[in-house]
Amino acid sequence: MKHAHRLRWAGTAALLACSLAVGLALVESAARMFVPPWPAYALRSIAPDLQTEGSSFNSWGMRDGAHSIARPRDTKARFAFVGDSFVEFQPLSRTLPQAVEQRFAARGTTGIETINFGVSGTGIQSYFYRLRDVAMTFGPDSVSVFFFSGNDFVRSDEGYSAHWPPPLIDESPGRSIVGSVMPRTNWLLVNRLHASEFLRTNSFIPHEFEILQSIARGPRPERLARLVQFVKQNYFPEMEDSTLAEILSRGDGRLLTAFEARQADDESLPGWLVHHIVETDSKNLPSLLVRSREDAAAFVTQADIDANLSWLREMDRVARSKGVPLDIFVIPAGSVDPEFAEFWRPWPNFYSWYVQCDLRHDLLVKALRKTELSVIDLKTDFDGVPGTYRKGDGHWTERGLDIAATRVFRQLSDRFARVPAD
Repeated sequence: MKHAHRLRWAGTAALLACSLAVGLALVESAARMFVPPWPAYALRSIAPDLQTEGSSFNSWGMRDGAHSIARPRDTKARFAFVGDSFVEFQPLSRTLPQAVEQRFAARGTTGIETINFGVSGTGIQSYFYRLRDVAMTFGPDSVSVFFFSGNDFVRSDEGYSAHWPPPLIDESPGRSIVGSVMPRTNWLLVNRLHASEFLRTNSFIPHEFEILQSIARGPRPERLARLVQFVKQNYFPEMEDSTLAEILSRGDGRLLTAFEARQADDESLPGWLVHHIVETDSKNLPSLLVRSREDAAAFVTQADIDANLSWLREMDRVARSKGVPLDIFVIPAGSVDPEFAEFWRPWPNFYSWYVQCDLRHDLLVKALRKTELSVIDLKTDFDGVPGTYRKGDGHWTERGLDIAATRVFRQLSDRFARVPAD
């Protein structure tokens, strides 16, 4: 009797497991109708705009040309670039991979393929899964990872060994429970729930971008009053107009003239920037009163550095397991540009973040150089060179892009000296 009872329970459990598996398979199959194909769903949390295909974006939604998974027969070297907006940055005339490929062509070397795996609004954890699950599938000869000291750092409790248990869903399918078995369903949930970093940080103020650009490029005598009115209405309704006007007009009104239309390195005034300037100025938190590297040391711990080092080590391990060399390019924040530093001098609380980033950068590079990993500190190329960083979003200008591309080109040329000029 007991044996028969156990058999019935076992049969019921097997039936339920089978039904669950079939149900999940049906859900994943149905998700195909709403989800872009691979590798798009493993790269971005939003569907690619296929109307832009053939211009600056490919069918994966990447700012890049079309690439086949299989290596083309005429390819001499295939280089993968993994990072965030510094790799793909849309306002510039070219992406970093394109600028590097152009340098090979200018030298007379054809058959060089650079593949852009740079996704804006992502960080070091996403880089790892994008490298492991997508970039390595293309059989690159080399992988270049770009770590930005401005916002790529994770906290001490977010190291690679501390990522268990995995999240239920994540913008990197391979990191999550659902994504590991149902990657399309994972993408759909992330997209609809705005669960990625990029979607969470989107502004919900109606027409914010258009209004701020009309202010920044409107008649100069009207800009301050209009900006104060917008900020008070949408961000800080409790703040006095006179206080807002004083904050936003500092430095002889440089914030009101920096975003006028230009032919090259054209910039827009972002809402998050205006909000952050006022917010940091109105608070006296210890982290906002950092003025020197000594001050910054109170907010930068070795545990933080080690957590980030752990992710970079794992990326190198994945690449080495396939026999692929990996180079880590550490990008400094805009404080290395004297023009950038001078521009933000009237807002010391806002600029305190850059002081901390500079210290984190140096400590990470120091830690990396104690390992067997290949690290290239771009600070040595940028330090003291003016006009390399944009004032608003802190990304490279065209000049900055050229400096970075030349350094990356030199590294790849040294690695692959066997690839001759034609």
